[in-house]
Formats: sequence, C-alpha cells, structure tokens
Amino acid sequence: MAKYPEHRSKNLEHDQPEKLVLFDIDGTLLHGGTSARESLAVALSEVAGKQIALQTEDVAGNTDLGIFRRALEREGFESGEIDHLLPPTIERYLEVVAEAYPARNDQYLYPGIKELMARLHDRDDIRLGLLTGNLMEGARIKLEPFDIWHHFAVGAFGSDAANRNDLPGIALRKARDELGEHYTADQTLIVGDTPRDALCAEVNDIGALIICRRPEWLEEIQQHHPYLIVNSTENVEQMYKTITSFTDE
Repeated sequence: MAKYPEHRSKNLEHDQPEKLVLFDIDGTLLHGGTSARESLAVALSEVAGKQIALQTEDVAGNTDLGIFRRALEREGFESGEIDHLLPPTIERYLEVVAEAYPARNDQYLYPGIKELMARLHDRDDIRLGLLTGNLMEGARIKLEPFDIWHHFAVGAFGSDAANRNDLPGIALRKARDELGEHYTADQTLIVGDTPRDALCAEVNDIGALIICRRPEWLEEIQQHHPYLIVNSTENVEQMYKTITSFTDE
C-alpha cells in the first residue's frame, strides 16, 4: 500500500512552513485517461455481480468511496450490504488499476505542472499536500509514474472519508499528527478543478484556486467564490505567483 517517503516521518524537527497548499489530482495535476474510471467499474461489477457503468459525471469531484457507495445504491443494495461490499470492492479496484493504469498511454501531466511542483516544493514557506477523492494507494499509482508523488508531505484521500467536504479537516489533522505542523483554514489553500472542489473549500472557509478546464462548470464554480479561477496551468509563472502571493497575505 501507499506510503509517504521516509523523510516525512512523524515529529520532524523544522520550522513550520507558513502555508499548506492542498492539490486535487484528476483534472488539476493530470489527465488520468480512462483506465481509472474503467477500473472502478470493473471492480464494482465483479463484486456486485452485475454490470455497472460509470460516466464522467459519476466520478468528477467525488471520492472513490462515495463513487462506490452511490453506484451500489443505484443498483438497489441496502446500506448494510454496501458496507459489506466496500472492502472487497476497494481491494479489487486497486488490483485492477495497478495493472491497467501503467498499460495505457492516455494519461499525462497538464502543461506546467512538473515545473510548478518543483518550484513550490523548493520553498521553505509552503508545505505541499494532496486533497483528493482517490484512495491513497490510487493516488500513488497515478502520481509516481510522473515523478511528483514525492513532493507531497501529507494528504487527505478518498480512503479517509466518503464526503469530500470532510477531507480538509482530515488534512489539517494529519499535518498536525504526522508532521507536527498546525495550520488554520486561513493558512490553507485548496487547488482543484471542479465545482465540488470550490464547494469543499467554501464550506470549510478555505481559499480555493480553481483551474476551470470545462467552461460549462464556470458558473457553478463562481457561485462558491473561490480565491481565483484560471483556465489552465500552462502559464507557470502566473500559477506560481498566484500561489506564493496567497502565502504572503
């Protein structure tokens, strides 16, 4: 299963960075292709014993646990049955995606991400983390091939909660417990791409930088009053200055 690099062990002796920047993965850092969604559907279908298909709207901005639960609810399973089916579904998904993801060539980092992560990671005043609906092991599977997994010191994942809105509090608690670092909502920035990312930030009183890659989502994103909306990560200098200027406020 996924683990952080050894230098992220508990009780590190260091000056705490001033800000915590939490990145979503799919649609924000990378385009994950179709293998992950197909792997989710395969796992659900095998465990449920019936064919289950998933569309983009079923997965975008949702947690893996939430995706599994809602899909099984649609198929008529009761809450107790779903609780029983979730562990084998998770196990099977991770088996399938571990094989399917590396075998595809339709996933890629968005332009500018590699340089942006490296530049932000080099700053002493910023701690990078993840806030993603992916299971922790799924996140590692997606990020390690692009050599950016090691940039993230802490994270809240779809394996931590089914409701995305619960993840920021979990990320702050993990930063405290695993790194000995105490961040407030005002010291935290969420970087995502969907209306659900913007909502998650809003309900937790955390600033959001939203990379709106789908124009049809713009109006809904605006309703949640993010710190800033951009439409791509190609302008690395703009992204870097936006994130670092937030840390100076």
